[in-house]
Amino acid sequence: MIKEYIKNSLLLAVDFLQKSGVLSQESLNIAQNTLISAPKLAAHGDFCINTAMLLAKLEKKSPLDLAKIIACELAKDLKFSTIEIANPGFINIFVAPELLCDVVKLVLTQNINYGQTKLLKPINVLVEFVSANPTGGLHLGHARPAFTGDALAKVLKAAGFSVTKEFYVNDAGNQVETLARTIYKRYLELFGRSVTIEKGEYPGLYVIDIAQALKVRDGDKWLDQDESIWLENLVKFGVDYNINQIKSTLLKMGIDFDNWFFEHILHNDGSLEKIVEKYQNLNMLYEAQAARDVEKVRRAESKAATYSHLQAGGTFLKTSMFGDDEDRIIKRKDGRFVYLTADLAYHNEKFIRGFDKIINIFGADHAGHVARIKAGMSALNHDSSKLEFVLVQMVRLLRDGQEVKFSKRAGEVYGIDDLIDEIGSDAARFVFLMRSSNAQFDLDLQTLTKQNNDNPVFYVQYGHARMANILQKAFDLAIDWRLVNFDLSLQKLLSLPEEKEMLIKASELTDVVKEAAIALEPHRLIFYAQDLVKLFHSYFTKYRQEHRIISDDKNLSIARLYLVFVLKQTLHNALSFVGISAPDYMKANSDEQE
Repeated sequence: MIKEYIKNSLLLAVDFLQKSGVLSQESLNIAQNTLISAPKLAAHGDFCINTAMLLAKLEKKSPLDLAKIIACELAKDLKFSTIEIANPGFINIFVAPELLCDVVKLVLTQNINYGQTKLLKPINVLVEFVSANPTGGLHLGHARPAFTGDALAKVLKAAGFSVTKEFYVNDAGNQVETLARTIYKRYLELFGRSVTIEKGEYPGLYVIDIAQALKVRDGDKWLDQDESIWLENLVKFGVDYNINQIKSTLLKMGIDFDNWFFEHILHNDGSLEKIVEKYQNLNMLYEAQAARDVEKVRRAESKAATYSHLQAGGTFLKTSMFGDDEDRIIKRKDGRFVYLTADLAYHNEKFIRGFDKIINIFGADHAGHVARIKAGMSALNHDSSKLEFVLVQMVRLLRDGQEVKFSKRAGEVYGIDDLIDEIGSDAARFVFLMRSSNAQFDLDLQTLTKQNNDNPVFYVQYGHARMANILQKAFDLAIDWRLVNFDLSLQKLLSLPEEKEMLIKASELTDVVKEAAIALEPHRLIFYAQDLVKLFHSYFTKYRQEHRIISDDKNLSIARLYLVFVLKQTLHNALSFVGISAPDYMKANSDEQE
């Protein structure tokens, strides 16, 4: 909010100087690129701007001389208390109490909406994330992409975008047929038949649960039936069962989807054939032998040997024309489509739906898919700049220094449900968002269960609870601070440097939301919340004796209670924009209590 005010004031000043003939006609356009930042030293100002350096070449003047000209015009703004010039041409700005008073009033007016933005023209965005194969439930590897996708969708909404969240269900092909065959074996086992789970099938105990559910529903209906009779039915049953499990886990994670898109629809409605035909009509296909060393000797059990019949060549798409490192096969010589074909048909369908921006949240292990999908869309004459990818790295969970792999259900991977049961949904979401998506890191489960400042989640949420406790104490003492209108006289009572610093930080929320949305980086809201809480905890601890928030000075107490409310609302909103709650009460260790 303050940065926006400075930017507007600067542009008005440059516009005036331009119209007065002091600056060139292009100066206003160049000034639009001004960077507004905090100086390295607080003594140098609250903000600094680099406009003079940007204009120096155009104006053929030294940055210092230009800075003096612009600063002289900015000094007319009464909401700036001091304007200073620093080498090599920075303009340092100290904001006046009037501008800080505006921050408080804005938060009071907008309340839970503070930090949000309304765009003049709505931008429709599709965010596809999780999209786990429906051959089982969600495991820990899905947690970070899931939380990242949901948080990003929330940040985009807060920034004014119209957002659709979508889960793509891969319910076609060999993997779901293999699941169905494994379910059938477990189903036979429930009737006393002897079965063997082959390599490549699904050995997890959860398949037994699916088979039991099938037996409850259908009894012995499928016993001794030919595969052609039961395969399609068991594919649907297994996929539906696993999707229900996935939805149950997502519910615990606080995630819902606007749309579930099923791959089998693309197969059934001829979308794969249609997209191949489109590529053919655009002269984007050719028939060729697969680029393999056919003379190479392979081990009989190797994948290359097992699937050698698929390497006979086929129909290739000219993705190398659009930035991919090689052309890609989309139809095998035997007429079967590859996985990429369905993926291209799906993304083509996304473009047809008319979204302004299409975002995919992928695990980092799928980075290789990015270039071929973007190339495939460019080959269809779609604007591939609308297609963006967020690649998410893995996170290791540790307990006593050892990686966590197993849950109480023997033989099963430690799941998201286990994690949430142990540390809670808020903590799980917070820790998976507290680093950039492309950063790998380790998480210590023991730290996340502590009720002290060693726990980063507790540290932030307890900051909000501490603010709520102070406001509750004022209520208990019958201090009706909200009955007194906040004005400049109260703002001037907030004279401690930390109080000014916290209000400036609170003013940045809208900027952080916009920047996080543009960069597709929801973790910026976590960083912001941590910074804001750190300032408050430090202020509270430093002044808890000498400059208490609630003191015998009624007016000063009221001013500081308004400050606490502004910080509390700002923190609440920052956390809510990424789907994390801000509790009003938390029990802390004795050394952390008031």
